[in-house]
Amino acid sequence: MNRLLCFFILFLFLFSAPAFAESKDRIPIPPPAFEVDQTRSDPDRPARAHGRYYNGPIIDTHAHLYPPRERDDNDKDSGWDGSASDIDHGKLKEILEVIRDSGVELIIFMPTPNDGIRRNQELGVVRRKMIRDMDKNRVKVFCGSNYITVWLDSAYNSEQYTEAEIQGILKRLEEDMNSGDFGGVGEIAIYHFDKGFRGQNVLKFSPDFEPFLRIVDLVAKKGMWLDLHAEPVTPDGKSYEKEVFGGIELLYQRNPSLKLIYSHTAMTNPTNVRRILKKYPNIMMNIKAITKHRWWKNLEPVVNTDGELYEDWAGLFEEMPERFMIGTDSHFGRKGFTLPKYEKKIERARAILGALEPGIARLIAYENAKRLFIDNQ
Repeated sequence: MNRLLCFFILFLFLFSAPAFAESKDRIPIPPPAFEVDQTRSDPDRPARAHGRYYNGPIIDTHAHLYPPRERDDNDKDSGWDGSASDIDHGKLKEILEVIRDSGVELIIFMPTPNDGIRRNQELGVVRRKMIRDMDKNRVKVFCGSNYITVWLDSAYNSEQYTEAEIQGILKRLEEDMNSGDFGGVGEIAIYHFDKGFRGQNVLKFSPDFEPFLRIVDLVAKKGMWLDLHAEPVTPDGKSYEKEVFGGIELLYQRNPSLKLIYSHTAMTNPTNVRRILKKYPNIMMNIKAITKHRWWKNLEPVVNTDGELYEDWAGLFEEMPERFMIGTDSHFGRKGFTLPKYEKKIERARAILGALEPGIARLIAYENAKRLFIDNQ
């Protein structure tokens, strides 16, 4: 009787337990397709003093709009179990006004890589669509990261995921891309560390992780832009440059036509950026100006602590102006982020653009992004 009972229990376990996806032989990450310069740039190197300001139109290709927060929220994840009816349209109107008054012709809102940890992250999707619908000529939205990136990190590090989960994500992503509601996919992160030791949630998975590759394959097949965040160095100096830059080569070996926006000038030095852009003609980069270097440690800011554009970055922007765009990485709705802070970010962008020849400044500020997200939509 005991044997029969044991057999019955074993039968139930084998046929009712979750069927975890079989671990497949991973495609090895190839070596980087260019010689990686591991130099960490001197923060006191030459920079261009502020002169004139760029006063033309700007397209901000990388910004975030968080899910709504409770008025006196002390919760760690800064979210609550509200509904779409709780979203304050007045606040969205104020955001649109500051964007317009800052001379920003178009802004692209997307989930942060860590949106998936918020229990009300789906309200972030609703909120971004709402602000887009309030001014479709000034706002576009990207999709995906809220249900992709945190899941990928968890699945990779726990090694517990099912084929059904992957298929569900791919199905939703395809539906999103087919809907006409979204201009691209992102911000997806493969390495996202605690920069400046501020308690950020760390995301870390290898670019050869099969579910990630299948997601990128789908984005490439649909011909949409993918905004990718991949930090090649940790704040304490540990290098992931081999994995990150080899991972980029893997993505392009699989999908030569992949359209990639490599966030924040790839968070590497100008030498590597030049080599990346020469090797991969489908890569664009956005420029984020960080003056508080302690919050961007080892990630190669493009400006010094006075907000002046480093000469080596200025030279690269002038050499390859058609490959860069502005992306402030603003976090609307996050605690401590105020509307005047956005105005200051745009003012800082205008200052560094003003250090460049006017035609080049306009390309980076507006024309490149216009070609991608207005003319070709």
